Amino acid sequence: MAYSEHQISGVIVQIFGDEYQISSQSDAAEVQRIAAYVDRKMRALADQHAGRVPKASLAVLAAMEIASELFGAMQEQSRLTEKARENLDRLTRLVDERASMFSTLTERRGTTAPRALRDVRLDPKMASE
Repeated sequence: MAYSEHQISGVIVQIFGDEYQISSQSDAAEVQRIAAYVDRKMRALADQHAGRVPKASLAVLAAMEIASELFGAMQEQSRLTEKARENLDRLTRLVDERASMFSTLTERRGTTAPRALRDVRLDPKMASE
C-alpha cells in the first residue's frame, strides 16, 4: 500500500457540547480553530433563539451563516480581482502611451531610442497571467 504525502489524522473537537472526531489533512490546531468558530456560531444562534431551536436546526442555521460569509468573501475577492485587472490594464495602456510618446519624440529629433526602450511593450495577455 502506498502512502500519500499528506497523512490524514483524527482530531477530537467539541462543538456545542458534543465531541466529534474529525479526520483531516489540516493540522490539529487548524481543525480546533474551525471547530471553535462553528461552536461560537451555534452558541450565538442558540442565544438569539433563547434555546427554543433544536440542536440540529442550530447546526443548519450555523452552516447557512458560515456559507453566507464564505460567499460574501468570494464575491469580495472577485471584485478585488476585477479591480486589480482594471488597474493593470490602465497601467499597461499608460506605459504603452508613454513609450509611444517617447518614440515619437526621438523620431522628431532624428535620434533613436536605445534598443531596450524600443523593444519594450507590455502585452496585455501576459499582464493577466
